Amino acid sequence: MGFRHCDGMRKVSGSCLLVVGLAVPSSLPLVAQIPPPPEQIPDPVVFAGSNDYPPFQWLDDNNKPMGFVIDLQDAIAHQQGREAEHRLMAWDQALEAIERGEADVVALFISEERDERFDFTSPIYHVAHGIYAPSPESTQKDPNDLSGMRVAVVEGGYAQNHLIENPAGSELIPQVDIRSALLAVVEGRADIALVAAHTARYVIAEAEFDIYQISRPFWPKAYAFAVRQGRDDLHAWLEEQVGLLQASGTYFDIHADWLPKMEWQPPTWRDHLRTLAWIALPLLLLGIAGYFWTWSLRRQVARKTRQLSRELESRRALQGELEYRIEHDMLTELPNRSAFISKLNKLIEADPDWSPTVALIQLVNLEQLITAFSYEVALELQRAFARLLESQDARLVGHFGSGLFAIATRKVLEGNELVGRLSEPLNLGLVDLDPVYVVGIVNEASLGEKDGAEDLVRRGILAVAKARESHRRWVIYSADLEPDIDDLLLLQDFNRHGTRDMFLEYQPQLDLETRRVRGVEALIRWRHPALGRVSPGRFIPMLEQAGLTHRIARWVIEEASDMLSRTGLAASGFHISVNMAPQDLMEPELVDFITRGLAPPMLARSLWLEITETGFIQDPSRTRDVLSNLHDAGACISVDDFGTGYSSLSYMSEFPVDEVKIDMSFVGDMLINDRHFLIVRSTIALAHEMGLTVTAEGVEDRETLQALIAMKCNTVQGFFLSRPLDEKNLLAFLDLDMEDVLSGMQAT
Repeated sequence: MGFRHCDGMRKVSGSCLLVVGLAVPSSLPLVAQIPPPPEQIPDPVVFAGSNDYPPFQWLDDNNKPMGFVIDLQDAIAHQQGREAEHRLMAWDQALEAIERGEADVVALFISEERDERFDFTSPIYHVAHGIYAPSPESTQKDPNDLSGMRVAVVEGGYAQNHLIENPAGSELIPQVDIRSALLAVVEGRADIALVAAHTARYVIAEAEFDIYQISRPFWPKAYAFAVRQGRDDLHAWLEEQVGLLQASGTYFDIHADWLPKMEWQPPTWRDHLRTLAWIALPLLLLGIAGYFWTWSLRRQVARKTRQLSRELESRRALQGELEYRIEHDMLTELPNRSAFISKLNKLIEADPDWSPTVALIQLVNLEQLITAFSYEVALELQRAFARLLESQDARLVGHFGSGLFAIATRKVLEGNELVGRLSEPLNLGLVDLDPVYVVGIVNEASLGEKDGAEDLVRRGILAVAKARESHRRWVIYSADLEPDIDDLLLLQDFNRHGTRDMFLEYQPQLDLETRRVRGVEALIRWRHPALGRVSPGRFIPMLEQAGLTHRIARWVIEEASDMLSRTGLAASGFHISVNMAPQDLMEPELVDFITRGLAPPMLARSLWLEITETGFIQDPSRTRDVLSNLHDAGACISVDDFGTGYSSLSYMSEFPVDEVKIDMSFVGDMLINDRHFLIVRSTIALAHEMGLTVTAEGVEDRETLQALIAMKCNTVQGFFLSRPLDEKNLLAFLDLDMEDVLSGMQAT
C-alpha cells in the first residue's frame, strides 16, 4: 500500500516489498495465494472421510479415528492452534457432507470430474488401483476391457466415476467401501473388485480374504485435501498448512510412522497358522516315530536343531531387512530424512572441527512427468537422479521423499558448478529426460551449541523455497532469508487486533494562489504496545506482501471522513488525500466501500486518492475502469511520486487524473541539480496544458518555495510549511494566518 513514512526527510512508496520467508514444502508448487486471517478459518476444522479406508483413515474397534490422513489432519489443525474434528462415515455420505457445508475438508483423489466441485491442495500422496479376483489364475488383468464382468467398486469413488465416464462393457456393483467391494467378490456377488491397491492389500491381510491381485497397479492418482468450491479462504489456508507440514518436517515424520502399513503388507493369521503347522507337524511325526524307534528320534532332533538354526539366521536377516527399510527410502535405496539427519549428526560429533556443507535439491517436474508420461516414469527419474547424486563427491546422500534429495560434503559448493554437474540427461529406458530442479545450499555452516543436522536441513529447505519463489536454479542460504521475529510479531498482532493501535497524522498542503491550506495528506502511524512506534516504511511493505493493506485503506478512509465531519472542515471544501496501493484498486469490496462513502453528506472532491505511477501500468484497462467509476462518484485522482516510475504525462492522459504530485527526490535538490530543475519546471508546464493541478512534495526551504511560486505550481507540502500534525494541532495550524506564517518563514 502506498502509505508513506514522512518522519524526517524520507518517504517509502508502495512499491517496496518485504518477504517473510517460509519453508515451502518440497513437492508443492508455490501458488500465489495469500492465507486468510485466522478468524476466517473455522475452529474446530471439520474433516470428513471414509470410516473404512485403512491405512489412510478408518474407525478402530473403539470408534476412534485412525490412519495416515488422520495424523496429517491433526497436525494441520494443531500447528495453527485449532482443533480437528473427524467425521468418518460411508464415502458417498462424506462427499455429500462437504458439498452441503456440514464439513470443511476431505482427502480424496484428484480428477477432472471432481475439479468441477472441489478445490484441491497440492498432493499429499499418490495411490494406484488394482483388480482383485478369487483366483490368481484369472486372465482378467486389463482395466480397459471388462466386458461381461460384474465389477465391485466404491460408491462415489474414483473408480466408479472413471468407469461411468469410460464404459468398459461391465456391470458396476457399487459398495459402501473397499472392504464391502472385496467381500462382494469373496461371496460371489461380483466377479472382480476394482479398488485402491494400498487399502485393498491392508484389508485382505487383516480380514484374511481368499482373494488375489491379478493386475499390475494402474491409474496412479494424486491424493490431496479438498474443500468445496467457493471456500477460497479455507483453501488458501489449507494450502499454506500443507506446505508448512513439509517445511517443518512434520509430514516426513508422519509419513515414516505409517510407511510400514502403507508400503508393506503384514502377515495374516493364515500365514501364522501355516508356519505353526509347518513346525508342529514335523514335531508330531518325530514324536510318533520316536515312540517306535528311539534311534530315529536322535537323528530327528539333530535335524530339527539344524532347522531351528537356519530359522534363527532367517529371522536375523529379516530383522536386518526391517531395520534397513526403516532407515531407507525404498524407491531410491538412499537414507531417508530421519536416517540422513542421524548419520550427519554422527559425522559432526566424530569431527567437531568440520563445518559441513549441505545442499537440498528438489525435483520440480514430477507432476508434469506423471501427466505427460506415467507414474512409473516419474519414479524412474527419481531413481536415476539418486544414482547421479551418489556418483558425486559427497560424504552423505539422502532422499526425503517426493523428489527432495540432500547431500552433505566437506567442500564449499558453488551453485553454477553444482548445477552443471547435475544437468546431464538421464536415460530412463525409452526416453532421455533432463531433470528439472532447484537447489538450496548451506555452505560451511557455523554450528552453535544447540544446532545440528536438523537445523542445517531446515536452512537448506528455506533456501530451496527461496529459489522456487524467485524462479532461480539455486540459492545459497544466508541469515537474510530467515524471517524477522519482530515482523512476524507485527503481522500476528495485526491479524489479531487490526488497526487498534494505529492513528492518523495530517500533513498540510498549501494552495500557493490563495495562500490557504485547502487540504491535507493523511499519514498512518502505528504505536505498538511492545515495539513502540513502528515506521510505516517497515509495516506497510510487510502488510502489502500479506495482502492486508485493503483493511488499512478502509480504516484510513473511515477515520479521515469522520475527521472531516467531526471538525466541520467538510463543509468548507476542505479535502483529505489518502494513499492507495495498486492492488487495493482491484478489491471490488473496497472500491464499493469508497463509492458508498462519497455519497451525501460527504461533499464531492473531499476525498483525493493518491496512486503511485506503477499502479497505472498494472492491468491498465481494468485500472482505467475502476478509476473512472471512482471519479464519477466524486473522488479526485492524484498521480503520486510522479517521475520515479515508468509513466509519463501523455500516458496519464488516458486516465481520469486530476493532479500530479512531483516526487520530493526531484523537488528537494532542484536548485542545485539543473536536470531536476528542468524536470520540475517542464512537468508543471505540461500538466497545466493538460488541465491538471500540480503539487510539489518535499519543500524544505524558502528558496525552493519561491522557485515553485515562480513556476506557477498550484500546491506545496513539506517540512518548510509544517511537519505532520495530529488532529488537535492541525486545527490550531489552520487558524493561523498563512501570510504571517510565510512572512515569518521568510524572515527566518
